[in-house]
Amino acid sequence: ERSFAQYKRKDIDKVALEAEIMCYLGKFKEACLLYTKNNLAKSAIEMYTLLRKFKEAEEIAAKHGGGKINFMSDDLLLSQAQHEEDNGNWKEAANLYVKCKHYKEAINVYGKKGALDSILKILTKEPNQEEIMLCIKYFKEYNHHTYAKQAILKLNDMKALMALHIEFHQWDEALQLLKTNPQFADKVYLPYADWLASNDRFEEAQEAYKKAKKPDLAMRIIEFLCRNAVIEKRFRDAAKYFFILAC
Repeated sequence: ERSFAQYKRKDIDKVALEAEIMCYLGKFKEACLLYTKNNLAKSAIEMYTLLRKFKEAEEIAAKHGGGKINFMSDDLLLSQAQHEEDNGNWKEAANLYVKCKHYKEAINVYGKKGALDSILKILTKEPNQEEIMLCIKYFKEYNHHTYAKQAILKLNDMKALMALHIEFHQWDEALQLLKTNPQFADKVYLPYADWLASNDRFEEAQEAYKKAKKPDLAMRIIEFLCRNAVIEKRFRDAAKYFFILAC
């Protein structure tokens, strides 16, 4: 004897077959009605998604799924996202990618449009390491040090954080980080000294070259300052620099 569940399964299979026949005949509304009347709303959603009729699919989800987005599978959401992206609707596409947790695709869509605030929001959704690295790429590409810093901190990568500070010439932050990570001293002081020298802060540059263990470059700075002081007849300054050279 067949159980009630077996009879129910047979009825469902019959409904599904009838609905599929209607689809082949192009009677999609009738197929949808048959699906929804027999508690097969997900099949109706899948049908409309395959037809690229996403508005109708969303209406079915809202009516028969209590408006819950998880009533639509991630595959269906992904299909809709790709369709929206292909049609140039980048905001809708990115939002759908986020909903189905395809963060990499969402980051790329936002990144190409420079929507950095939207990328930052993805960082709160526990993306994986590859996705965080992609966020950092776009933040750096658009010269946004603060956002890139927040992303790197999620990786807890102090080496990458120091490299970021150096790349963006954020020397106060680099020197602050150096206090707790002295192993980066040789990475910091030389580019810092070069930057100081290029900004005419020669005395500070000379000290930084010393800390970078580049006494020859430090000496060149003093020689330069000494020569300029003599030319400009700043004899007190010249005497100070000659004294340093003599030591």
